[in-house]
Amino acid sequence: MKKLTARFHKLFGKSDNLRGFFCPGRVNLIGEHIDYLGGLVLPAAISLGITAVIRKNDSREINIFSSDFDELTTLNLDSLPRKKQSHWSDFILGVVLHLQTNGISISGCDIHISSTLPKASGLSSSAALEVLCFYMFSKIESGLEPNRIQMALDCQKIENEFIGVKCGIMDQYAVANGKKSAAILLNCNSLENEIVPLKLNDYSILLVNSNKSRELATSAYNLRIKECSESLDIIRSHRDISNLVDALDEDLNLIDSPILRKRTRHAFTENEHVKEAVKSLKLSDLNSFGKLMHASHLSLQNDFEVSCPELNHIVEALTTEPTCLGARMTGAGFGGCCVALVETESMDEVSQKLASTYTETFGFAPSFYQCIPSDGVHEIAL
Repeated sequence: MKKLTARFHKLFGKSDNLRGFFCPGRVNLIGEHIDYLGGLVLPAAISLGITAVIRKNDSREINIFSSDFDELTTLNLDSLPRKKQSHWSDFILGVVLHLQTNGISISGCDIHISSTLPKASGLSSSAALEVLCFYMFSKIESGLEPNRIQMALDCQKIENEFIGVKCGIMDQYAVANGKKSAAILLNCNSLENEIVPLKLNDYSILLVNSNKSRELATSAYNLRIKECSESLDIIRSHRDISNLVDALDEDLNLIDSPILRKRTRHAFTENEHVKEAVKSLKLSDLNSFGKLMHASHLSLQNDFEVSCPELNHIVEALTTEPTCLGARMTGAGFGGCCVALVETESMDEVSQKLASTYTETFGFAPSFYQCIPSDGVHEIAL
């Protein structure tokens, strides 16, 4: 924090009335690509995230410096764009416009933002930035803690309607409501939730960033939503069903398209993976949990078809290691990260071995992070 504060002072001048805020990223342990299908998910907020240092100024301008983009940008509160500008500050702009529309007056301020989340990794950096700014502006302007569930819903709305990404609620909910040493079992349809303690004993969560750019992720994401909607319409023409995750194996016989059958099978089997995974964690049965992680990956690879050779290589290599209980891709796919459950003492050895085979195969190296489940967005001491 000292370096971040010093950089703030260099950019905006010295002051004693600075405040600091942190919002984590998230890793979804299991339950992938079903948050927008009304399914169950099991995310955890993580220690990697976005930190902001903020100070009110006497102007009508919000000056934001991003250390990741090494860029200073300004939002003029008297002439804010009403549409996204295809710039990283769109997430902040969307939050400001939403808060103003809902009667919260935003003051001019200076902000320095720094992230430890790897870009385009599937660890939910966009949701973290939205929730960070929503929480930070709410606290600074009102002095009150915002309702965290409503904040997540509002940030999802910003992502859907202003940014134009039709995401589910999982990312915003996880980074707003995460708990240290725990995951969240979340019903994305009803928002019913349960804190699930992560008693990992001698194991840790290892994140492996493939460092493969995700050019196909957005277009494929939108296509999967369309395919799942078509499947749901077909089933609904025969029986009453609320969400695709509520489909049954016999419903596959109603669908002629092989592709739509595969998408539907992933939806309801992945939902069952989450239910069984939570049972395993409550019994401290990490071996069963690891097997469910691998089953989830195979479904994402074969039925939902959102994996890629790089992610498959990581999962296959890790699951042959005796000290790894399970691994799967996490996030939108076509690049980004894998999450694995690995014996803590062997993490370095396993990582080095994987880095060697991966680099030899693809010509570039992956990155590794020990993932520590953490609290959701909060204010921090400077």
